Amino acid sequence: MTAVAQPREEYLELRGARTHYFRGGEGPPLLYLHGAGGGSAWLPVHARLAEHFDLIAPEHPGFGLSDRPDWLEGVDDLVLHYLDFLDALGLERVHLLGTSLGGWIAAEIAVGHSHRLDRLVLVDAAGLHVPGAPILDLFMMSPEENARVLFHDPAHAERMLAMPRDEAMVRMQLKGQATLALLAWNPYLHNPKLAGRLYRVRAPTLVVWGDQDRLIPLAHGQAYAAGIPGARLALVPASGHLPHYEQTDELVRLVREFLLA
Repeated sequence: MTAVAQPREEYLELRGARTHYFRGGEGPPLLYLHGAGGGSAWLPVHARLAEHFDLIAPEHPGFGLSDRPDWLEGVDDLVLHYLDFLDALGLERVHLLGTSLGGWIAAEIAVGHSHRLDRLVLVDAAGLHVPGAPILDLFMMSPEENARVLFHDPAHAERMLAMPRDEAMVRMQLKGQATLALLAWNPYLHNPKLAGRLYRVRAPTLVVWGDQDRLIPLAHGQAYAAGIPGARLALVPASGHLPHYEQTDELVRLVREFLLA
């Protein structure tokens, strides 16, 4: 295990819009795509992964400190954005990990552009419609309900709700919510065509799911694992929708062992 320097915090301008990102660590490049909660902080999971990888963690356009460009209308625009992002960083191939909304983006990248990927990890990913297993409606929840549905252990939700929020943080949260609505209001958090396209994923794939995810039911993880050729499903015990927060050690272990196999 190597010592990890503080991450670099940088901006990259693409098609007239600035993308904010963190980069830290050494090793094979790993692109980490965050969920709908945003990605404006270098989290413990990032630091742990950066012990083994060149970890690159951008904020999606329209979230946090990244600009929301006029050309952003759907997840397909984010797929092209991240291909441009990799090109600008001079990265021909990377490992790709996406959580929740980021998992949906990652799956769409893998469907059309597996040649840019070494391996793929989907963590409690949105993107699919599974009959009988609906994704809970984030847009109908209060902030308190939203926080409490994300975690298996209520103590995590209480800590999240107790965190102080200044005006800048509130503005970023509202910005992210507006972007999420733009991307995923209708159809709600899925692409009706994605399930039928998963057969095109050529990258070795690990699907990771919190075994107590109440937001996106386990049936979605099972559908991803069944639809992607050769994919394996791994459950994270005692975890809700955010295993990278709630069970960081186990999530990092699964990712490290899969990507470095």
